[in-house]
Amino acid sequence: MKHSLIALGLLFVSGLAHAAETAAEQLKYKLARLNSYQASFQQTVTDATNKKVQEGEGYLSLKQPALFRFETISPTPNLLIGDGKTLWHYDETLEELKVYDATKEVDKTPFVLLTSSDAKLWALYNVTGEGETFAITPKDKNNPVQKLTLQFSGVGLAKMAVASQDGQTSSFEFIAMQSNVNIDTAQFKFSAPKGVDIVDLRGK
Repeated sequence: MKHSLIALGLLFVSGLAHAAETAAEQLKYKLARLNSYQASFQQTVTDATNKKVQEGEGYLSLKQPALFRFETISPTPNLLIGDGKTLWHYDETLEELKVYDATKEVDKTPFVLLTSSDAKLWALYNVTGEGETFAITPKDKNNPVQKLTLQFSGVGLAKMAVASQDGQTSSFEFIAMQSNVNIDTAQFKFSAPKGVDIVDLRGK
């Protein structure tokens, strides 16, 4: 579950659609139309036997380029914020903040492709699918994320599923979706509350 959360951490590229496009090119075109996005979500986590082990809810905000905020409010409050340079992971229950160098983490999650036009990063993943649904799989078999599935509805992202190497799958259904709206960039910065244990991993 922890790997899945971090994998959601790091996040549009442009192009013209045509009949001979590869799946990756089709996905790039869709993402290029999504300059910003925010929604609430319902989350379901299942184990390797497809047994439901957890449910939750929260909020997701994305803004091009490389800005994101992923916040769960239940069953336990967690906050993940990235600005392209720094990744903050705040566990409210543990009163712990972990700070990462985002540039060192981007190759560990296919979620980075949502807000990256870096050809080198796209080359690390295989993309299949067409129309509204796409699957992204890392070429590195040691990647903690086995597969990221994206399902669109019009311009916006409607559903997402993160399958981890440990057999767990976190499925997200987005509601109250808003695409290409003005989002205050202040929400993509984080200041630690007083008394929080800060673990700075940027130099490691």
